[in-house]
Amino acid sequence: MAQNKFFAFLIFLYLILVWNPAQLFAQSHTSFETNALFSTSDQTPFWLQSNRHGIFSQNGNQWTSRFQSHQFLDLSSSVSLTAGADLVTRPGMNSTFFFNQGYVKLNGYGFELSAGRFHNTSPINDAELSMGSLGVSHNAIPISQIRLGLTDWTPIPFTNEFVELKGHIAHGWLGSRRYISDVLLHEKAAHFRFGGDASFKPYIGIAHYVKWAGTEPGGRELPVRFTDFVNVFFAFGGDEQTPGPDQTYALGDHLGALDFGFFLNLNETDIVVYRQFPFELLTNVLLKSYMDALTGISVTFPEDVKWLDRFLYEFLYTKFQAGPRELRDDRAPDGRGDYRYNENYYNHYFYRTGWAYFNRSIGNPLFTLNEDNLGFFNNRIVAHHIAFTSTIESVSLTGRATYSRNYGKRCDNRVPDLGEREVFGIECVNVVDTIGGRRIDQWSLQLGAETPIPINGRENLFITAELALDSGEIAGNQFGSLFGFRWEF
Repeated sequence: MAQNKFFAFLIFLYLILVWNPAQLFAQSHTSFETNALFSTSDQTPFWLQSNRHGIFSQNGNQWTSRFQSHQFLDLSSSVSLTAGADLVTRPGMNSTFFFNQGYVKLNGYGFELSAGRFHNTSPINDAELSMGSLGVSHNAIPISQIRLGLTDWTPIPFTNEFVELKGHIAHGWLGSRRYISDVLLHEKAAHFRFGGDASFKPYIGIAHYVKWAGTEPGGRELPVRFTDFVNVFFAFGGDEQTPGPDQTYALGDHLGALDFGFFLNLNETDIVVYRQFPFELLTNVLLKSYMDALTGISVTFPEDVKWLDRFLYEFLYTKFQAGPRELRDDRAPDGRGDYRYNENYYNHYFYRTGWAYFNRSIGNPLFTLNEDNLGFFNNRIVAHHIAFTSTIESVSLTGRATYSRNYGKRCDNRVPDLGEREVFGIECVNVVDTIGGRRIDQWSLQLGAETPIPINGRENLFITAELALDSGEIAGNQFGSLFGFRWEF
């Protein structure tokens, strides 16, 4: 309820600002687009609906319309204001009408204060071409939040600009379409980059996310006090009013990613190499599962390289997860009971919907959600992914190809069976031991093109065409296409 009121207020404020008869905003960007999507099955091809901010349905044929308006105003030489709205309609079997974005942002003195829904990702990766960050990707509808952060890499004083910092902190609302309703989100990220004016700039960072508070299905409301926020912020345990294991271990569902990599400029070619290590246990912040990671290299070519603008390769491995679930030998009173290990990425014993929002993974979309929105039944994955952007004359091309080997999830006494037994043939003989199981391979391909159509000497009408193909039992076997138009005012 608080989330809905907050979001409605932002839309109201946006409309007042945009339609001010004095034309408060000096700059604006407004567009309208419509798209028709066709599929040979009742499923939408993976790369026609994944990492698209939750705009397209996962269920086959559909038609969408989208109106965007983003307004910009310089309040002074150092302060600016931005407001935007992004309205999506999708009639049909899974009809919807919603604001994909609706926000107000205040920028000044190197900081940005944002409120509402807006597109964002973390930690560092090539957000446009990536298979999806292990933290926050472009896969789900943006989460309503208030965020304060640095607008860009900012030199730290007294380091002669050799050390730079980039980061943010946010408070969000995950809504009611989940097992525990009205869940709150705490998010913070910080990265340090070294090198100053050097062509080689390594960086290190961390992104930390926590789901906390909420209302249980039976109606019990979890406390939302300042002391609870402090415990969430520092990953401390709660008191007797919080769920059992949270009292001595850590309040809320904590997850995140450690992030290492470097930026390199080589003869006007920009290279970014990154490696994200997921964590869901405090002990794994020390990289106990160092083999589990998303590793990527993104190369942006100079203008004199014909037909290729940017190229990306990524490798994902998440099979280890701190090892299989085991009975403890020491029974140390750390709040985790008689068992240890098995991080079970994106799942949680209490917040059973897991790291999902509006029935989509908030992070990497290759992690497969249970149909009843009760967690992820496939989180042990090995995947290769390549993608590119290219410009030939006036035509912009994009392409993606992803091959994954999927192994379901391990047995976990904290998380019930989510369908991995039916799909993967996994049998849990007790609360820790797994037998059987099979590997499922999946291919997902996509190729898209966009070109302007000159009208009266102006290029503000664009036509888009995309083709996609899936082969496998995870995303399905289907061929699909998307055709659309976009008019920029």
